[in-house]
Amino acid sequence: MGSYLSNTIAALCDAIAAAHDTATGDHSMTAHDDVTHFVLEQLQKMPPFLSRPILVATAVFGISRLLLDGSLFYKRPRQQRQLQISIWRRSSFGPSRDLIRFYTSLTVLAVYSRRGSEAKSPLDHG
Repeated sequence: MGSYLSNTIAALCDAIAAAHDTATGDHSMTAHDDVTHFVLEQLQKMPPFLSRPILVATAVFGISRLLLDGSLFYKRPRQQRQLQISIWRRSSFGPSRDLIRFYTSLTVLAVYSRRGSEAKSPLDHG
């Protein structure tokens, strides 16, 4: 997977995770690297006939504001990325909504799974 797609997916995961992860005080883009890794891993596990259309749609999503704003999705500030995600989430075009739903589902799963594993006490592992 190219760096453009990886960066776009990382920015998507970061923006979605930041909106759901209120327990973390870390607002840096690297705060959700584990979430991004989980999402990338799930994409790699998918058969090509499923993952390729998602990656193509992700690439389109990443460049969708290029002509209007002159920037790629992953280079925008988090607040602008969250706004773009919100616009796609409410789009009348079904595949746009589905793409955001796909990433939101995986990202939220990873965020809450992480939160659950951090909440366990050291005695729970014994």
